Amino acid sequence: MAEAVVSAAREDFTNRIGREVHSMSKAGRMATYEWQAIADEFLDYLGALSVATPDLDSAEAKAALKDASEAAAGAVAYAAYHPHCTFHVFLEYVNFGMSYDPGDDSPAERVTPGEWTDALCLAVLRDKAQWHGEAFHFARQKFAEQAQGTPAGELVTGWTAVVLDHTGDDEEYPPGARAKLAAVDGALDRIRTRAAETGEALLDRPDSVALHALRALLVEDREAFDATLADLLTAHAAVQGPAASPSTLVPLVPVALSALAYRTLGWTPAVRTDYLPHALVTGFESQGPRVAGFGEDRRPDAVAALAAGPLVVERPACERDGIQRVGAMYDAYLQEAFTAGEGKPLAVARLSSVMDDQKRLFQWRAGNPGDLVDAQLATLRLASQMGAALFRIALAEPGTDVEVSIGGRTLRYAAERGRSAGAGYWQTAVAFALITGVREDLAPLVLTGPTFAHPDGSAFTAYRAALHAYLKGTEPEAAARRALQEAEKAKDWGFAMPPAVLLSQLVEGDEESFNLALADALETHRAYYQVADRGDGPEASVNLDVLALACHARRRGWSIRVESPYLPQYLLQAAEPL
Repeated sequence: MAEAVVSAAREDFTNRIGREVHSMSKAGRMATYEWQAIADEFLDYLGALSVATPDLDSAEAKAALKDASEAAAGAVAYAAYHPHCTFHVFLEYVNFGMSYDPGDDSPAERVTPGEWTDALCLAVLRDKAQWHGEAFHFARQKFAEQAQGTPAGELVTGWTAVVLDHTGDDEEYPPGARAKLAAVDGALDRIRTRAAETGEALLDRPDSVALHALRALLVEDREAFDATLADLLTAHAAVQGPAASPSTLVPLVPVALSALAYRTLGWTPAVRTDYLPHALVTGFESQGPRVAGFGEDRRPDAVAALAAGPLVVERPACERDGIQRVGAMYDAYLQEAFTAGEGKPLAVARLSSVMDDQKRLFQWRAGNPGDLVDAQLATLRLASQMGAALFRIALAEPGTDVEVSIGGRTLRYAAERGRSAGAGYWQTAVAFALITGVREDLAPLVLTGPTFAHPDGSAFTAYRAALHAYLKGTEPEAAARRALQEAEKAKDWGFAMPPAVLLSQLVEGDEESFNLALADALETHRAYYQVADRGDGPEASVNLDVLALACHARRRGWSIRVESPYLPQYLLQAAEPL
């Protein structure tokens, strides 16, 4: 494949795909063509990534696969549901979604058998085929009759039986192996009949060969499966040229067949080729976390590694230019926020805004080698005082004025319990208080809590409640278990969740498991910010919640046996045991 083709697929992909998606959304209704086009862009990118990383074992590749799958499933859903049903498509990589309501403002559409198969293969690779099963079922109905006897149409029949557990016999659900085999054999028979009628060598077509591979899986004939998979890959490679699309580097049908074989029967591909990226075949298989909540399921190898020496978590380069200018700008905002009109109290909303500024400034600086220790400590102390002040203001009687001390100044605010005393600001304020270790700053946060001003309602609600319960010492274990349950639910929601497993080790009082979970939390943070342009933001350099719990654990007298740029040593050293 030409290097220029691969380079073009990778160049500025994050910005390019974002522009294309938003341009499509403004041009009119996004239907099957648009979702399919987006899926193709992600597949080209995935193929281009495989040139440098043949196994595709990276956070970026996983994210690209996810949105390729969701976009392709979006095309299938549109064909299945529009204009009769409500459905929704969301792409995490570009943070874009589209909702559809019933209506006849545009005609119904369909996908081709080939597009249906590609979408199903992507769903198989993400273990989401059953999740989208209804959409695949209804989309298939629109072409099933016309495609009967064709290799492409009958391969869909095979996928439907083997993967979606639908053989056409509603009385037997889920169908057994015999019923699935009968469905696949029936599909092959119809291809033979059509081949005899037309004189075409339909059984030699790739889709027919893939159907034979599905049959080999059903009867667990590994020799036949390996042979048909090799035939598919050989035929695929033979027709590729320098101008081929990068997506051809990841042939979906062979990869999905290999994934099914590996995940259901434990068969590793007999054919060693970059056409079968290891991560896609195995489902990005890994050893899993070092430890689960409350010290459960500790991996013996991880425990041994921790005993042998500190665990090291590297951080990608995230040095920033222009931080001095940013700091000067934030200083100017700070002066404005602390300057009131004659006889008037200061605005609470400005206080929460400048606390966010100090948070970003700390994170920007933390990404630079040899960040300024004194400046960082001053920023943290100031931010901690701001967070405490927000909730001292909330504690005061509404309608009164309250004085708070920030940075050596005594400032007057009108007491209120608005947005600035919300759950998000509470979580940030607690993080600063735990990092600095100033008990006076933590006190109003313990007295109030995340829902003092108004209900939370976010995905972080359970974690914040657990953190508050831990700080108060009020049934922290039950609250931490709820946080773990919510974190498990949110695994595939596309945003970074707070460190519930790490918090549970503090609740349990398990120092060893805390260190194991600390390494896991930092690696999870790193992986999240290695996707798309997330690493361009200040949050990439340090996870405030994780750092806060590490500093707090240090003050409990625990040894922090994880070394990482994500954990500035000067802060851990400053967190002397109480």
